[in-house]
Formats: sequence, C-alpha cells, structure tokens
Amino acid sequence: MEHEQIHNLRFLIVDDDPFQREAAMMQLASIGARHVLCAESGAEALDMLRAQEASVDVLLSDLSMPGMDGMALLRHLAELEFQGAVILVSALDIAMLDSVSVMAKAYGLSLLGAMPKPLSRSKLLNLLMHCEPQHDGRAGALPRDNIPREEIIEALKRGEFEPYFQPKVEMASGRVTGVEALARWNSPTRGLLAPVAFLDAIESFGLMDALTWIVLAESAAIGRAWQAQGLLLTISINLSLSSLSHAELAERVFEEVAREGLDSSSVILEVTESAIMKAVGPSLENLTRLRLLGFGLSIDDYGTGYSSLQQLARVPFTELKIDRSFVKELMHQETTRLIIESSLDIARKLNLKVTAEGIETLEQWDALNALGCDIAQGYLIARPMPAEALPAWVAAWSLSAIHAERPGSRVAVDILLVEDEPFQRETYAEMLERLHLGRVDTAQNVTEALERMAVSRYDLIISDFDLDDSSGLDLVRRVRTHQTPASPDTRLILLSVHTDQDLVFRSIVLDVNGFLPKPTTPGRLREAIKQALDEDFTPKSPAYYLHADLREIEHDPTHVTELLAHAVEPTDANSPQYEGEKIPLSALKAGMVLVEPIYARGHTLVMNGGHTLTPTIISRLLEIREHLASPEVCVVLPPHLVRDSGRDE
Repeated sequence: MEHEQIHNLRFLIVDDDPFQREAAMMQLASIGARHVLCAESGAEALDMLRAQEASVDVLLSDLSMPGMDGMALLRHLAELEFQGAVILVSALDIAMLDSVSVMAKAYGLSLLGAMPKPLSRSKLLNLLMHCEPQHDGRAGALPRDNIPREEIIEALKRGEFEPYFQPKVEMASGRVTGVEALARWNSPTRGLLAPVAFLDAIESFGLMDALTWIVLAESAAIGRAWQAQGLLLTISINLSLSSLSHAELAERVFEEVAREGLDSSSVILEVTESAIMKAVGPSLENLTRLRLLGFGLSIDDYGTGYSSLQQLARVPFTELKIDRSFVKELMHQETTRLIIESSLDIARKLNLKVTAEGIETLEQWDALNALGCDIAQGYLIARPMPAEALPAWVAAWSLSAIHAERPGSRVAVDILLVEDEPFQRETYAEMLERLHLGRVDTAQNVTEALERMAVSRYDLIISDFDLDDSSGLDLVRRVRTHQTPASPDTRLILLSVHTDQDLVFRSIVLDVNGFLPKPTTPGRLREAIKQALDEDFTPKSPAYYLHADLREIEHDPTHVTELLAHAVEPTDANSPQYEGEKIPLSALKAGMVLVEPIYARGHTLVMNGGHTLTPTIISRLLEIREHLASPEVCVVLPPHLVRDSGRDE
C-alpha cells in the first residue's frame, strides 16, 4: 500500500486516554492519513459503527478501557460482522497482546496485528502496507467431496496412492539431509489429490493403517534406489494414530523396511503427541522397540498436544519437529518466539535435532537460523515432489538459492548505537551483533556519535533518549537537518525508559522511525529494525525540522497545537497577499493560501497567515480540528488555482 492509498483510508481510534488518542492521531497524520475518527470507549465506537456515520477501514483499539474493554469490543465487532481491519494497541505485556490476537482471529476478525504503546511509525506503516486482511478466518478451506468407502478401497488395491517427498535441509550449511514422505492420491477421475482432500475420509473409514503400510513400503524401496545412485538421505514417514496400539507394529515396520533392502537407520518415524496419548502402554512399547531396532523417532507437531514435556521424558526421541502453526506466528508474536527458543534449548540439552516445518518466508528462515534451529522444511525450500524429480532437485539445490531471493540484495546493515550507560551499551551491542545484520559501532554521547559519523557511514542509528551531554532527540534533529555527515533519510530508532506525552509527540514530529521502551528484547529489537529499514521514508525539508519546538511542553489541552505550530513548513515571507473567505476545514485544498492566523482554544497560535497549504498541513489541521478555536479558516485560491477550478466545472 502506497502513502497515497493511506490518504483514502478511514481510521477509527478507540482509547479512553486523551493523550493516547492525540498521539495516535499525530502518528497517523505523519504517514498521510486524512480521515480519522475518535471514540473514547468501546460503546461509543459501536454506536458510531451502528449509526453508519462513516465506513471504517482500519480500527485501532486499546484493550484496557473502563466500561467495555477492548476484548468485549472485539466480540461485538464480530457480532456486527465488521468488515474493516483491526490493529490492537496496548501497554499490556506481549503475552497478553498475543492471547488477544489469537482471540480476535478466532472471532473471524481481520487482524492486521498488535503493537505496544507508544505507536511506532514504521510498525504502523508495516501493518498497513504489508498485510492482507482476510475477513473470513476459514478462507481457503475448500469443501470436500463425500468420497465413498468403496472408491478408496479400490484405489488402495490399484496402487493409486503414492508418496511425494519434501526436502529437509540443514540450516547452517544448506546440505540436504533428508525428506519427508507425504501421501498423494493419483486418481484417474479426480486428479492428483493432496492429503487434505482424502485423509479425513480414510481415517473415518478405518483405512489409515492400509495407507501407512503402502507409504512405508514404497518409500523404503525408493530410498534404497536413491542410495544405489549415491543419494544418502533419511526418509521421515508418519505412523498412523491407530497403528501405535498394535503390539506387532515394531516388528512389522522392521520387516517391511528390511524387505526393500533399506537400513533402519535411514528411516525416521514421526508420531504426534496425541497419538501417544491414545494408548500409552502399547505406544511406549512400540516406540522404544523401534528405537532399539535402529529407527529414528520424531515427535511431530511439537507443542500442539497435551503433554509435550512428558512425552520427551518418557519416549527415546531423536528429533523434535516444531509445528507449522508456531513458525507461522514467529514473526508476529513475541510469546511464540520465546516458546520456540525454549524448545530449541530443551532439544539441545536432550541431544535432539530440531526440524522446523512450514517455513515459507525469508524472515522465518532468518529468525529460526538465528535461534539455532537445525533443519528447515517448507515451501521456501521446495514443495513436495515425485520421487523421480528429487535427485535432479538435490543436484541443483544450494543455500544461495534462498539468499538470491532476498529483496533489495541487502548484504549488510551498518549500525551506530548511542548509549551513555556502559552496561546497557554493552548489552544492546551484544544483542545487535547476535542478529548478524552487519557492523555494530557504539558511542556514549552525541559528540562521540558525530565523530563516528565523520569517518563511517551508517544505515541505522539507535540512540537512547537520555544521554549525558544532550538528548537523543537532539541527535535525531541534527541528522534530519543536514547537520551531520549522515544522510537525512538515515533510519533512526529511539530507546527510552520514558513514554510520557512530551517525548512521544516530539519523536513523531521529528519522524523517528521506531520507538522502543526500555528494557527491550532481541525479538522486539529485530522487529523494530526490520520495520525501520523496510519503511519507504522520505524526510521533509530541513526547515520543517528546524522549526519543530523541542522545548518542554506544558500538559494542557492545547499542547498538540503548540507543537504543530512550530512543525509546519514556513513559506516565503514575500508571498503575495490576498483577500480571502472563510470556508470549513473539510473544504481546504492544497495550494490555498492562509489569509488569517489559525488559533487553538485559549488563543494559542497554531499557524500564521501567509502559508500556502500543503497536503501535510491540511492533514494535520484536520486531525487537530477539535482543538481549534473555529471550525472555519480564512483562505484564498491563487489565480492559477481559480483558473484550474473553472476548467473543471
């Protein structure tokens, strides 16, 4: 989504705190939003939506509000079949935000994401520009035909079911270590079907064991043929839930694999946690016996069952597979990242290999690789393929195939960290180095930062707000106004233990790309950096930032307008003067000239006469209209705009 498209979106901010509403309005205005409504409570927001005062494209809601809180609002939005997108904004901890995010999706709402307060410019842009709302949480679930039992039985007899193979690669080296066998039904009448189309029917008819033995036998034969070609790969095969309860399972699996000439050490048998829970005694006996016979054992869909840690303690697993649902949420939920990180730590201590399945994006690959995951599997690497296609794919595969797809070919990001407190400077520098983004330099104050910038170029500057000799915002303004060797469009992230309104408003005016409250975590730091670097950001003119008043602002109802009064870009003092007419704020157009000053309530000056109105100025005036002394302003159309207007009629 481009900035021009943001101009057309209608936003609704729901927050009981006036300061937070004003901060959100300013941040939206700074990215080009022109249509912003506000509600002080969930009940007021619902009244506005029911009254259909205006359609709402994006609703930003706090969670902790008196009366109807944000969670209740989400429930009522679902009941209203709200078709807009939702962004959750809250000072609650990350785990709480993650839980409410899952709840919102369960209600079928189109959730763009959740973000902590105060709003981050780059995070907001990322949510608006890179997410595709899906109004029906069940989208993509295709209806299945009712497949007769007799048709499946005949297909099993005719050999219409066959294994396809999805590669598994070592993340550190890119080496292909194995494959997972996944059933496909090559039906002469229905075509090639994936498991989602037939597994439910097979299971309901009690035919899963028959399919398991077919896949096992064919996979073993194919694996032996690959070995004859010099292709040494492990083959992962799923054991059915019902088969684990059969006392003879282990011996029969060994016989089937041996019959095809494949060594048991080349086979990894995958079982789900729920399968083990169904018949604990026979399951444990079979799994232990299979391990004694040399097979590898993998706990599949780890974390989605009932007693994950208990299963690891009592079954001799050799591999742990992180479920695709965790991989999908890795980049969006801090809680998920922590769960994966803890799982990896447990696996290392138990000497288990870890495979992450369902990897579909470069961001997921990078995050899992940074966390120390061993094996990767998913569409980013390859889709399941027939046995005959695999040798050629392995021969052509290399790790560079993934890195070549990296957008922008960003090889390295050089970072300058400015922090006066030695322990925190060392801690955050170590966090940054572990992200492996590029060179990390440090400075303890603004003076040292300027010296660093004189000899080195930086793509990103991360600065504390409270520095010994100055404010981090002073460094930000110097960068934005060409007063340093750094480019004005250098991405800037601010660290601070404070989140008071004065700091938040001033960081918005200076176009700080990201804001991180202290203390932060590696996950939040990584996300803030990615969003700041990905933002399509063009700085305003130096005059804009030079006129931004960074002095302490009194906490009164007009503090927003006082700040904006110094943040507009001045026009030439010799601009021609015109006699004007008063028109509503909603009728303002770019190019109009302001004839009389605009005041806020309390006679605080917002803007002097003589300014030529720009889209940015108009947007900001609209966002603070409730603070202005009058709903009308005195303007005039310059002659060239008058002529253009006449031609349009």
